[in-house]
Amino acid sequence: MTRSFYLIYYLTVNLFVVNHCCLAAELVAVVPSSPFAYCSQVGSIDVPAGGSSPIPLVLKPYVSKALRLPSDLGFSADRYFWRCMDGAVYVCDTGADIPCDAKADLAKSNLGAENYCRENLGAELVPAYATGHRSIYSWHCSAGRAVPGKQLFKVDARGFQTAFWFRLAPR
Repeated sequence: MTRSFYLIYYLTVNLFVVNHCCLAAELVAVVPSSPFAYCSQVGSIDVPAGGSSPIPLVLKPYVSKALRLPSDLGFSADRYFWRCMDGAVYVCDTGADIPCDAKADLAKSNLGAENYCRENLGAELVPAYATGHRSIYSWHCSAGRAVPGKQLFKVDARGFQTAFWFRLAPR
């Protein structure tokens, strides 16, 4: 084999190793090791570096305390979302169809409710499976049209339903 072949081989292998080494280092650096310090630094962000779910495992004791979870309850980081608001850490438990991954729907019209009301002309209540769990209003039908009712959920400054998001207190 020629000398140029070895040189090309050497350069190719080194470039591959260097690029993958640095890529791995970047991936590790993406997930904040201290979410409280991270939120303090960024202020407000809906999808933190590394993603909003699963939550970093360092948040487990804070989540357990904030949500008053029994100590013998199994913990799965995948069922929680986290974000930063005003420098603080907030978490949401997906629970039973809780829309942790989306902002609240503030619209006064709702296609799901409209479709439901076409088939249930005078329904006193449109179920959440029809409206979607993001809507902040109760809905009813009047003459086959969807009508928004009382506002059921408050919305925070970032547009998320306050009933589902809990502020974590650092110890």
